[in-house]
Amino acid sequence: MKKIIFTLPIIGFLLFIACSKDSSKSYDYWSELANKKAEEISTLLQSVPCTSIEEFEIIQRPYYTYYLVHSSLKSQFEKLQQELDYLHDERNKAAEREGKIFYDTQQFSMPVPNPPLGKVCDNGKPKLRFAHNLSLEEVNVELPKKYKELQEFYKDVACSNPNDWQSHFLRTGCCMEGIAVHKTLRSNEMIEKIQLYNRLTERKLSLEKTSCQGECPNMARPVQCRDGKPFVEVFKS
Repeated sequence: MKKIIFTLPIIGFLLFIACSKDSSKSYDYWSELANKKAEEISTLLQSVPCTSIEEFEIIQRPYYTYYLVHSSLKSQFEKLQQELDYLHDERNKAAEREGKIFYDTQQFSMPVPNPPLGKVCDNGKPKLRFAHNLSLEEVNVELPKKYKELQEFYKDVACSNPNDWQSHFLRTGCCMEGIAVHKTLRSNEMIEKIQLYNRLTERKLSLEKTSCQGECPNMARPVQCRDGKPFVEVFKS
């Protein structure tokens, strides 16, 4: 017992020294390590030839980052991701110390989610397909299907308390319509579907070279319950 008691302060001291060393590293130092780790992950994921796309799984990481991972690489991938998460945390801490950015500011400046539409083998490599990869004909096929999915997503969920829901925007052309998302039931899944639909609509507008004038509603009122269904009213401020 005496031996154990004697070694505990030493372990604590060593941990303190290790943490102190980490806290002296710069933002650029951690950014470089994070970039190298991200490259290592990319190299790993491309190391298995793609002959059957069903052997690859779409894995989503925080802040809507998507990877195609072969079944044989999942444990290695998760290990490298944990290491990357650590490097990102240290980079953010260093940024705060140096007054570059703050954690909350970084969250607010995150890019709009861009979920993949599917996955394919492309020249022996696994590849995610996004809305911006589609032709106009493909977009026109996808939009009605995705819209139907959105309309039916909460068909079995009654709206009895509007506070259980939150308002979102669905792009249906140059303008937006309101759509409700439940705060606790499959929320992230629904938001991903909304964002995918919005990206498809933006792709359609781009391919058709549609010029939007901006005379559209830009605000949404809180969700209301009407006949057991959530309803979102949009308006121009």
